[in-house]
Amino acid sequence: MSNHDPRKAYEKYLGDTVNYETQEFDTNKAKQKALNEKDKLNILLIGATGVGKSTLLNAVFGDDVAKAGVGEPMTQELKKYHIPSKGLTLWDTKGIEAKDYQGTLGQLKTDIQAAIDEALNSDNPELNLPHVAWLCIKETSSRVEERDIELLELMRDNRIPTVVVFTNTQHENTEAFFQAATNVIDEKMGAFVQNRYVRVNSCVYSVMGISVPTSGLKDLLDKTFQCLPEVKSNSQHHVNNYREALLKAQMIDYEKKLCAMIDGATQKVNYATAAAGAAGAIPIPFSDMFAITAVQTTMIYQINAEFEVDKELNSITSTLMGILGTTGLAQVGRTVVGSLLKFIPGAGSVAGAAISGTVAAGITKSIGEAYIQVLKSYYNMETGKVDIPPHMTGFLDMFKTVYEQKKALNK
Repeated sequence: MSNHDPRKAYEKYLGDTVNYETQEFDTNKAKQKALNEKDKLNILLIGATGVGKSTLLNAVFGDDVAKAGVGEPMTQELKKYHIPSKGLTLWDTKGIEAKDYQGTLGQLKTDIQAAIDEALNSDNPELNLPHVAWLCIKETSSRVEERDIELLELMRDNRIPTVVVFTNTQHENTEAFFQAATNVIDEKMGAFVQNRYVRVNSCVYSVMGISVPTSGLKDLLDKTFQCLPEVKSNSQHHVNNYREALLKAQMIDYEKKLCAMIDGATQKVNYATAAAGAAGAIPIPFSDMFAITAVQTTMIYQINAEFEVDKELNSITSTLMGILGTTGLAQVGRTVVGSLLKFIPGAGSVAGAAISGTVAAGITKSIGEAYIQVLKSYYNMETGKVDIPPHMTGFLDMFKTVYEQKKALNK
């Protein structure tokens, strides 16, 4: 292949999802690839036993997210939970018991340091290091414990930006402890925490028949977002990815979540558009058909991943694969004209490739933009989820209508 061979562009985009000899497309690999390529965020959770780390996680990222991850035991004191659908990895530390905290804390510090060193020496340290830590302290405690200070010192020494989360807040009833605790931490830690203190009530509870709502979660989201530029040895590009991952994964501000998902999906469409254009520019008649279909199919899986559309909803993907036959490559008039031009001496690979590549890119862009718009219309601002209807007729009719509008704009 030459340095300008268009095959390099779309083959890089498709990765190992296709077999070009047999012209087979592996949907399972495509789904996994879409999840693997989501923006990533790694959160390190630290604190004593009983401070409500799991409850906090569920409040921020959705019910039972603490159970949804695939556990990867690093040591007895430290586990990683990967949640591919959200692009999250949670470094969960064993809660430290008061009665034997020195032994547990010492081992935990050793384990965290070893895991950080391993991440630093990996092929992708930017993806494997903790990006932010949440130190959880129960606001109904009597005082800040020495173990909390030692954990903060460990975070500071490894340059991991940290938000101190006071859980189980009771507002004015625990105000005195909160003020005393922040004073102690500021005195011990200097400017490290930088006023990143959050008072959180992670779940609704009742006092004398009066319901007390959740509180402080948006503040936690904002302070986490703000401190991500402090992640060590990272470019602005990586910081933006961490921030986008946070906004897409969280279940606190549904409007911000939707905007982040649309931005992520739009970026995926742009990548697919370029890959389809490259596939359409292959100077071999009709050889682009399979490659363009594979690119468009991969794009749909990636949009699904950005919108956290349930991977078990295969009916959506399979139906849209059928749509590709009528809205995509079955636009035979223009696509075949481009391919036939590749036979003509003189027009050959230049004119033919230009027409076919442009058409393929335009069709792919239209499909992606239409699909995003339809998913947006089914996004529930009350739940932060895309509610796919049980019967797909209306969904598909909307897609076809929007696709025609987008196609007219992308000519």
